[in-house]
Amino acid sequence: MQLQPGKLALANLDKWLRGRPVTDENLAGYLSYLFDKGKSPGHGEGVLKAVRWRARSTKTEDPRGELCQNAIDNFRRQGVGRGRGPVDGLPYEVTDKLVTLAAGERTIYGDRDAALRIGEAAAVDVEHIDFGTHTLLIPKSKVDQLGRGAVQFLTDRAWELLGVWMERGKITEGPLFRPIHKTYNRVLKKRIKDCTIRHNIKKRCKAAGIEGSFSGHSFRIGATESLTAAGATLVELQQVGRWTSPLMPAKYARRMAAQQSAVARLRNQ
Repeated sequence: MQLQPGKLALANLDKWLRGRPVTDENLAGYLSYLFDKGKSPGHGEGVLKAVRWRARSTKTEDPRGELCQNAIDNFRRQGVGRGRGPVDGLPYEVTDKLVTLAAGERTIYGDRDAALRIGEAAAVDVEHIDFGTHTLLIPKSKVDQLGRGAVQFLTDRAWELLGVWMERGKITEGPLFRPIHKTYNRVLKKRIKDCTIRHNIKKRCKAAGIEGSFSGHSFRIGATESLTAAGATLVELQQVGRWTSPLMPAKYARRMAAQQSAVARLRNQ
């Protein structure tokens, strides 16, 4: 069973602690350990978010303190440039291009990848689809560590592509998106892995001549950019992107918002 990122971070922390308590001092020591291992600042921040989440969910005192804050500040200063770097967005027009190319292959791989338009697809089951309302429940995601889930609307085109994939793969229950046997082109019964989704997105972008750094998160970022250009409010962006805080959609929308600012309208005529 594959662990969610937050739970995996906690499991690795507990393994390193070897029974010692999760204190401010020990957390600072773990961050120093991660830094020495060459991890990125984002990795360290993910650990702290997971620790905060566990404290809240278990109604215990948050162990993070001054020592921990100093350690993560040092991590950010000296760890600049580590990790995969920022992820580029895939706006709706680019996503539509990728979908058209994949569907146009008329292969079982193309049908699957054309329907796979959300980064958290690995967790979705057929039972999460509401055929009456054209909506899809996303049971968990990177931005939903509490596991509440989120409901997303499926456009007519997305619904059509999903139907083609389900019919082609003979999928009636269980995991919605699955790996395909390379030799026999047969859809397997197990769930597709997150790493496979990331690999397929990168492969599709490369084949389409689209350059950048992409992952499953690129769909969410690109949607934010497209909706900002169309005049969506911050609340609407937050809802579509399934963010609990407005900080992240504001971050991804800032470049597009700058292009629509008063200065851009009045001084660039």
